[in-house]
Amino acid sequence: MKTTILAVTLMLASSACLADDDSDIVTGCSMSNAEFGTEMIQVCIKENQAARAEVARYPDEVKDIVARCSRRKEMGWGIVKKCIDEDIAAAPVLEAYARDHGPLLEHCRQDFWGREASRIKLCVEQAIEAEKSGVNK
Repeated sequence: MKTTILAVTLMLASSACLADDDSDIVTGCSMSNAEFGTEMIQVCIKENQAARAEVARYPDEVKDIVARCSRRKEMGWGIVKKCIDEDIAAAPVLEAYARDHGPLLEHCRQDFWGREASRIKLCVEQAIEAEKSGVNK
Protein backbone atom coordinates (compact mmCIF):
# COMPACT_ATOMS: atom_id res chain seq x y z
CA MET A 1 0.00 0.00 0.00
CA LYS A 2 2.88 2.38 0.81
CA THR A 3 4.33 1.72 -2.63
CA THR A 4 1.04 2.63 -4.31
CA ILE A 5 0.72 5.84 -2.32
CA LEU A 6 4.30 6.79 -3.15
CA ALA A 7 3.74 6.06 -6.85
CA VAL A 8 0.56 8.14 -6.90
CA THR A 9 2.30 11.00 -5.11
CA LEU A 10 5.18 10.97 -7.60
CA MET A 11 2.78 10.81 -10.50
CA LEU A 12 0.78 13.72 -9.12
CA ALA A 13 3.89 15.79 -8.65
CA SER A 14 5.10 15.16 -12.19
CA SER A 15 1.66 15.75 -13.68
CA ALA A 16 1.20 18.94 -11.69
CA CYS A 17 4.48 20.27 -13.02
CA LEU A 18 3.44 19.56 -16.59
CA ALA A 19 0.01 21.18 -16.54
CA ASP A 20 -1.29 23.28 -13.68
CA ASP A 21 -4.78 23.39 -15.20
CA ASP A 22 -5.00 19.62 -14.88
CA SER A 23 -4.69 19.67 -11.10
CA ASP A 24 -8.43 19.15 -10.54
CA ILE A 25 -8.45 16.25 -12.98
CA VAL A 26 -5.35 14.67 -11.44
CA THR A 27 -6.68 15.07 -7.91
CA GLY A 28 -10.14 13.74 -8.78
CA CYS A 29 -8.78 10.75 -10.67
CA SER A 30 -6.28 9.97 -7.93
CA MET A 31 -8.93 10.09 -5.23
CA SER A 32 -11.49 8.04 -7.12
CA ASN A 33 -9.08 5.43 -8.51
CA ALA A 34 -6.36 5.10 -5.87
CA GLU A 35 -7.39 1.56 -5.02
CA PHE A 36 -7.00 0.51 -8.67
CA GLY A 37 -3.43 1.76 -9.07
CA THR A 38 -1.53 4.25 -11.14
CA GLU A 39 -2.43 2.75 -14.49
CA MET A 40 -6.14 3.29 -13.87
CA ILE A 41 -5.42 6.80 -12.60
CA GLN A 42 -3.57 7.58 -15.83
CA VAL A 43 -6.48 6.24 -17.90
CA CYS A 44 -8.88 8.41 -15.92
CA ILE A 45 -6.70 11.49 -16.42
CA LYS A 46 -6.44 10.94 -20.19
CA GLU A 47 -10.19 10.35 -20.54
CA ASN A 48 -10.99 13.49 -18.55
CA GLN A 49 -8.52 15.58 -20.54
CA ALA A 50 -10.04 14.34 -23.81
CA ALA A 51 -13.59 15.05 -22.63
CA ARG A 52 -12.57 18.53 -21.39
CA ALA A 53 -11.03 19.25 -24.81
CA GLU A 54 -14.28 18.22 -26.51
CA VAL A 55 -16.28 20.45 -24.15
CA ALA A 56 -14.03 23.38 -25.06
CA ARG A 57 -14.93 22.89 -28.76
CA TYR A 58 -18.68 23.39 -28.36
CA PRO A 59 -19.95 26.43 -30.29
CA ASP A 60 -20.93 29.69 -28.59
CA GLU A 61 -24.61 28.98 -29.30
CA VAL A 62 -24.63 26.44 -26.49
CA LYS A 63 -22.42 28.35 -24.03
CA ASP A 64 -25.24 28.56 -21.47
CA ILE A 65 -25.62 24.78 -21.52
CA VAL A 66 -21.84 24.35 -21.29
CA ALA A 67 -21.66 26.71 -18.31
CA ARG A 68 -24.48 24.95 -16.45
CA CYS A 69 -23.19 21.46 -17.12
CA SER A 70 -19.60 22.45 -16.30
CA ARG A 71 -20.64 22.91 -12.69
CA ARG A 72 -20.47 19.10 -12.52
CA LYS A 73 -16.79 18.94 -13.47
CA GLU A 74 -15.80 17.51 -10.10
CA MET A 75 -17.76 14.42 -11.16
CA GLY A 76 -15.60 14.17 -14.27
CA TRP A 77 -15.52 15.84 -17.67
CA GLY A 78 -17.23 12.82 -19.22
CA ILE A 79 -20.29 13.63 -17.09
CA VAL A 80 -20.11 17.27 -18.22
CA LYS A 81 -19.97 16.24 -21.88
CA LYS A 82 -22.86 13.81 -21.43
CA CYS A 83 -24.95 16.55 -19.80
CA ILE A 84 -24.25 18.94 -22.69
CA ASP A 85 -24.98 16.34 -25.37
CA GLU A 86 -28.25 15.32 -23.72
CA ASP A 87 -29.42 18.94 -23.41
CA ILE A 88 -28.55 19.70 -27.03
CA ALA A 89 -30.49 16.61 -28.13
CA ALA A 90 -33.45 17.55 -25.91
CA ALA A 91 -33.97 21.01 -27.48
CA PRO A 92 -35.77 19.91 -30.69
CA VAL A 93 -37.83 17.38 -28.73
CA LEU A 94 -38.97 20.12 -26.33
CA GLU A 95 -39.97 22.27 -29.31
CA ALA A 96 -42.19 19.44 -30.54
CA TYR A 97 -43.62 18.98 -27.06
CA ALA A 98 -44.41 22.71 -26.94
CA ARG A 99 -46.65 22.25 -29.99
CA ASP A 100 -48.27 18.98 -28.94
CA HIS A 101 -48.18 19.01 -25.14
CA GLY A 102 -47.84 22.67 -24.15
CA PRO A 103 -49.49 22.43 -20.71
CA LEU A 104 -47.43 19.39 -19.70
CA LEU A 105 -44.25 21.09 -20.85
CA GLU A 106 -45.08 24.25 -18.92
CA HIS A 107 -45.86 22.23 -15.80
CA CYS A 108 -42.50 20.43 -16.04
CA ARG A 109 -40.66 23.69 -16.65
CA GLN A 110 -42.23 25.07 -13.48
CA ASP A 111 -41.42 21.94 -11.47
CA PHE A 112 -37.83 21.78 -12.71
CA TRP A 113 -37.07 25.48 -13.18
CA GLY A 114 -33.37 26.04 -13.73
CA ARG A 115 -32.71 22.38 -14.44
CA GLU A 116 -31.32 20.93 -17.62
CA ALA A 117 -33.48 20.50 -20.71
CA SER A 118 -32.98 16.73 -20.63
CA ARG A 119 -34.59 16.60 -17.17
CA ILE A 120 -37.59 18.63 -18.38
CA LYS A 121 -37.88 16.32 -21.41
CA LEU A 122 -37.94 13.30 -19.11
CA CYS A 123 -40.65 14.92 -16.98
CA VAL A 124 -42.85 15.52 -20.04
CA GLU A 125 -42.30 11.99 -21.29
CA GLN A 126 -43.28 10.56 -17.93
CA ALA A 127 -46.39 12.78 -17.81
CA ILE A 128 -47.40 11.69 -21.33
CA GLU A 129 -46.93 8.05 -20.35
CA ALA A 130 -48.99 8.60 -17.20
CA GLU A 131 -51.80 10.14 -19.25
CA LYS A 132 -51.75 7.21 -21.65
CA SER A 133 -51.87 4.74 -18.78
CA GLY A 134 -54.79 6.58 -17.22
CA VAL A 135 -56.73 6.60 -20.50
CA ASN A 136 -56.20 2.88 -21.11
CA LYS A 137 -57.55 1.85 -17.70
